[in-house]
Amino acid sequence: MIEHETERRQGIWQLFKAGLSSRRPGLPETLELSGIRCELSVHEHARARHVRLKVLPPGRVEVVVPPGYDCRRIPPLLAHHGAWLARTLDRVRREWAERPAWVPPEALDLAALGECWRVGYGGSPSGRAVCRENGPCRLLVQGADEAAWRAALRRWLSRRAKATLLPWLAATSNELGLAYAAASVRGQKTRWGSCSARGNISLNRALEFLPPHLVRYLFVHELCHTRHLNHSARFWALVASVERDYRVYEKELRLASQRIPPWLRIG
Repeated sequence: MIEHETERRQGIWQLFKAGLSSRRPGLPETLELSGIRCELSVHEHARARHVRLKVLPPGRVEVVVPPGYDCRRIPPLLAHHGAWLARTLDRVRREWAERPAWVPPEALDLAALGECWRVGYGGSPSGRAVCRENGPCRLLVQGADEAAWRAALRRWLSRRAKATLLPWLAATSNELGLAYAAASVRGQKTRWGSCSARGNISLNRALEFLPPHLVRYLFVHELCHTRHLNHSARFWALVASVERDYRVYEKELRLASQRIPPWLRIG
């Protein structure tokens, strides 16, 4: 057992030796854990105060480091947590393989907006995948196959989010007196929103499936980051001055991914 552990740690070191001198944050690498090779990436994050290890679907390892972090310290860190990484990687890959198949949704329940859109499907004479509104709270999705339908639905969700969430964010900003530079909508996999050092706020289109009070709290959280780009005591004090029950909302947000329909998480 000791010999196997030593060999595993030496293997991780070897994988890094060749690329350490030219390594830059975000440069993909590979890592072998218990005989399984996976993608490895390192990302420098302006708000990170400590190193964080993540195992993300369908099965890759991500290392988030603070600005200026010495990447030569990463190999022993990965070696130290190798057993946990291997177990977690195996679980994530199994869960990904067993994920629900794509089932075209009959309706989109956008709780944040108080809207429920009925969805119909059909072929596309032009060959282009499109999703268009063809009546009050009714959508028609046209495309060559299910993958095209899914892509068209996601694009429509992004358009709807831009038309509704961005004005809502602006109104919340004016209400609180917390200004931001710009705002956008994206399809993030692991975050509900983010705020950059320049004050640019990015919102996840999946927020449309959350209840209104959680969406507003997410706005508050990101707007407070325009004053404090960290999770310091001063940041949380500012959040608490706006939302006294922020701890309850933080817990709800951590569990809120269950509200995202499976088809939006697939692929």
